Amino acid sequence: MEEEKKLVQKAKKGEREAFGELYKKYFQRIYRYCFFNTKNEEHAKDICQESFVKAWKKLSTFNTYGKWSFQAYLFAIARNQIIDDYRKKKDADISDFENLADTFDLYDDFERKNNIQKVRNILAKLNEEERNIIVLRYFEELPSQEVAEILGLKDGALRVRTHRIIEKVKILFEEQYGKRN
Repeated sequence: MEEEKKLVQKAKKGEREAFGELYKKYFQRIYRYCFFNTKNEEHAKDICQESFVKAWKKLSTFNTYGKWSFQAYLFAIARNQIIDDYRKKKDADISDFENLADTFDLYDDFERKNNIQKVRNILAKLNEEERNIIVLRYFEELPSQEVAEILGLKDGALRVRTHRIIEKVKILFEEQYGKRN
């Protein structure tokens, strides 16, 4: 965290190399988040790049000693970019947010693909905020405090919602696939 603060301070002074280090450190996580929400590699790259450009341009407004980590700041910008992008696209459908990416062929065996499909089906039944909480908290493994900051919630409220969402997911899973052994 201290290293991050030093890099941000240097970047705020105009040191592009320092911002480049931050870019390298967080690009994959921000890209994955964008890709999860767009299901399109090129579109996700564009939104990810736009998010970093916006972060660079607005870096002077970022408070290094505030409650936000730079990572949370980037996720919040990316989230807003995704929302803005879909508002611009009148033909956007909620189903665009419902599925995990299909283009990465990381899962070779049938069992894993079947489990991935089950997760997709359950995530499709959650609303946007619920999906964001699950993705940021469990796929991106962000601390609850950062997820709360990104989504504009209090940490306690996020924890309660997370618990309720997990219970909802369990019920949805049992309804759709039966009890687990």
